[in-house]
Amino acid sequence: MTSSDVSDALPVASASDATVGMHDIVVVGASAGAVPSLKALVRGLPGNFPGSIFVTVHMSAEARSELSGILSRAGSLPVSAPADMTPIESGQIYVSSPDCHMLLERDRVRIVRGPKENRHRPAIDPLFRSAAWAYGPRVVGIVLTGYLDDGTAGLWAIKTCGGITIVQDPADALHPDMPQNALMHNRVDYCVPLDEMAALLVKLATEPVDLTRHHPRPASVKTEVEFASIERDRDIDDMGSLGRLSPFTCPSCRGALWELQEGDLMRYRCHTGHAFSEKSLLTEQSSSIEEALYAALKAVEEKAAALQAQSALERAISPNGSGLSSPGKRVGCIGARAAPFACERHDIATNPLGSGPATRLRLVTACAPADCPALRETRRNRRA
Repeated sequence: MTSSDVSDALPVASASDATVGMHDIVVVGASAGAVPSLKALVRGLPGNFPGSIFVTVHMSAEARSELSGILSRAGSLPVSAPADMTPIESGQIYVSSPDCHMLLERDRVRIVRGPKENRHRPAIDPLFRSAAWAYGPRVVGIVLTGYLDDGTAGLWAIKTCGGITIVQDPADALHPDMPQNALMHNRVDYCVPLDEMAALLVKLATEPVDLTRHHPRPASVKTEVEFASIERDRDIDDMGSLGRLSPFTCPSCRGALWELQEGDLMRYRCHTGHAFSEKSLLTEQSSSIEEALYAALKAVEEKAAALQAQSALERAISPNGSGLSSPGKRVGCIGARAAPFACERHDIATNPLGSGPATRLRLVTACAPADCPALRETRRNRRA
């Protein structure tokens, strides 16, 4: 795949539309501590803000998000959780929905259930990456409070494609991991506290942007956008264009992982689409190790229980340890069943599982009538 192939594959809102624009596409990512931070940011924005704002917050797949209502009450801009293919309007805030990525295409929002990135869906990097590809230098990317490092790779894509990058001052963040990692791996344009961020966005949204200026857009950005949007059949050739094969396997699907180098940031992606930063990969591997250990422990305990049950059965039927008795050999039956030639041995008060109430086993062995005193006694009683 060549860079020219990439440029023709996805339309970009750039010089083809105008020669001068503004920083009017604002993408925001937050995780732990997101709600109070976003409320403070939205509260400072004027009702006539000229841009469109897109917010991705990590949330559980089972969650019922009330974020749009919370942010609507916090500020003067309208807030909504868009459906797929919603047209983009100025002066509007769009928030992510549970268990779906929010992506940007030209003049519309995509809501898709693509593969998880950095252990999350919705994730921040797909939003940032899609905005960078579709809108180039018009984009402003913001990383707020949160754990680990989602958003770091997305800021790299925005910066590479000519956009502006902003990070909340880690000292001002409720959880500083995401801002710190973004600063560590990117040359950000602004690092400011929340109370200065709204004014900065207003200033940037009114500054002219020269859309004729060339900003290289790496082919990998477009390829990864298509991974997230699941609009393209993925194959090994795609992965080879992104990076090199690593010795690791994907903890989500057990497929091979490829190493993606972006500046000094190393990331990983499998050909089914799961993507990880170094830190999120280590976190997911830890979870997988714990699951594997519990699965192994369960298998060992179940086999031990099965062996104990088998041993108890053999001891009960053949006290001398010689194994199950053959037909015609009396084994101490204490009562006859209705069916001929069968007796039961009851009341073996043993629990092969090792704990809890005793398990009462009902064992059946075949006996010849002449050999079984219980059967003979039953028949005598019936004849009498």
